[in-house]
Amino acid sequence: MSDNDDPDRSQPDAQLAEFEKRLNAKLEARRAQESKYDRPNSNGWAIGFRYGTEFIVGVLVGAALGFLVDRFLGIAPFGILIGTLIGFGAGTLNVVRAAKELGERSQR
Repeated sequence: MSDNDDPDRSQPDAQLAEFEKRLNAKLEARRAQESKYDRPNSNGWAIGFRYGTEFIVGVLVGAALGFLVDRFLGIAPFGILIGTLIGFGAGTLNVVRAAKELGERSQR
């Protein structure tokens, strides 16, 4: 008898080849997805601009919400002061998150 006539031997080889094909396809999809988020050409100016934007937007949104609270509740300086402080905290938290994300990317 030849090797082609043995059903036990040809079946595992075909299953193994099919498994390897599926595995390689999934690995390529995963690599493409991960490389989409990599930014290898980030320079210092871009990173600094991102941090500054994250911080300023947090402060401005907090101040705007505080201003709206002042207008609706009539508690003139307190809403904007508290909103600005909360915005400062949110902006700082955003900068810390962005720095942590960039640090993790650089380690990969």
